Amino acid sequence: MRQDKHEKKQNGGAFRVFTRIWSIFYILVTIAFFGFFIYMDVLAIKYVCMAAGLIIIILILTFPALFFKRFKNSRRIISLIISIALVGAYGAGIVYINGTIDFMDKVTTVKEQTEPYYVLAKADSTYDGAASITGKAVQTFLTNEINYSEAKNMLQEEANVTYEMIEDLSTLASGVLDGSYELIFISEAHYTTMCSENSSFKEGSKIVHTVKVPIETTNIAKDVNVTKDSFNIYVSGLDTEGSIDVVSRSDVNMIVTVNPRTHKVLLTSIPRDYYLELPDADGAKDKLTHTGVHGIKETIAAVEKMTGLDMNYYVKVNYTTVTSLVDAIGGIDVESDYTFVTHGMGVYYEFYEGTNYLDGARALAFARERKSFSDGDLQRNKNQQKVLEGILKKAISSTTILTRYTAILDSIEDCVEINMSQDDIRNLIKMQTDGMPSWDIEKQSIVGVSSSEVCYLDGMNLYASVVLQDQESIVSAVDRIIAVMEDE
Repeated sequence: MRQDKHEKKQNGGAFRVFTRIWSIFYILVTIAFFGFFIYMDVLAIKYVCMAAGLIIIILILTFPALFFKRFKNSRRIISLIISIALVGAYGAGIVYINGTIDFMDKVTTVKEQTEPYYVLAKADSTYDGAASITGKAVQTFLTNEINYSEAKNMLQEEANVTYEMIEDLSTLASGVLDGSYELIFISEAHYTTMCSENSSFKEGSKIVHTVKVPIETTNIAKDVNVTKDSFNIYVSGLDTEGSIDVVSRSDVNMIVTVNPRTHKVLLTSIPRDYYLELPDADGAKDKLTHTGVHGIKETIAAVEKMTGLDMNYYVKVNYTTVTSLVDAIGGIDVESDYTFVTHGMGVYYEFYEGTNYLDGARALAFARERKSFSDGDLQRNKNQQKVLEGILKKAISSTTILTRYTAILDSIEDCVEINMSQDDIRNLIKMQTDGMPSWDIEKQSIVGVSSSEVCYLDGMNLYASVVLQDQESIVSAVDRIIAVMEDE
């Protein structure tokens, strides 16, 4: 009997030692969690105070029973169970918060941009890599573009090639296919143009070597107090996959006007083929989509010149952003105005008039299609707005956003770029969580007239399909944007 009592006493002593050590670990995890919580700085002060009060109350109820000897084992066990659950919750919270901090660091960092240039040969040639073209003659495009000059210098340093200048891209394209030219050197943008103009070009040629020219990146944000002043965000969707650090055509072009005072948001879509004057190009004109090959700065400058409005911030996304985000949130529902089948995407996707459930690939196809519609770009702009709405609704209403939170951040962190500061993003979140206001979202589209014009950046001296500006539509859209910004 005495031995049993002695063993119980020993066991009780060991348990108290364990709970005392555990209590120290418990309070350290609690402090770490609250420190991360404060550092995150996304909640209004009243919620921070409420959270602090709740954490302190729970500590008062649980910590003494774990640390001090005078409490009964029953109280100690209950406190231990509660503390274990809380340590798990705090640990998960630290992971979530740390993931969010890393995500914001990545997406708000203006990344170094590059423009790829390709050495191309006929598909059945034996050329492969820089070493195989050393000392060879290469035909390239005759242009005064600075990036082309830099790309040629880089290739010459790598492979010591010599250049022959060709005045138009169509000659380069036909020359490499029929064997007149063994090697040609062009930008990715011009390669894309060749592929679109000649359906057999991609299969008939191959990329032998790639040179990536760095594009100057500067912070072009026009900062305002985002919780008090209205602002415009320019959304540019690139026609690329993978990392966001490669410049390419801007296929999605949308001005998002936000008024934090009236809680209004206005989405203004611009056709990708809108024919406008390029900044600093002596009056030369081109499609809006082509401005993206010289970086987001060029695209925004062209839109600002056309509208007379400041684009305070931008959000840059690409195909991967859409597919990854939609898949990460479990798909979206959109309302299609028509029944149609997509074209030219490798896979033919079919959509029906009415509600359609879309996974990532189908959402991207729905947002890209234009050839199925009589009004082409205009309907595509509407569908892009529908996809954006679907994502916002799912993200707000679905509980899966909580369980898939870190997966969502991981899936898009490399394919989104935002030039709004982290402080401004946090202030917007705090404003929203403080009063939980509902937002009125309106939509409009700038329209024009289809035509054929020579495009400056195409370089092929060919007429391309464009959308000519409708000044009445532009003025009407700009007036509506100004009205939203001025609380009207």
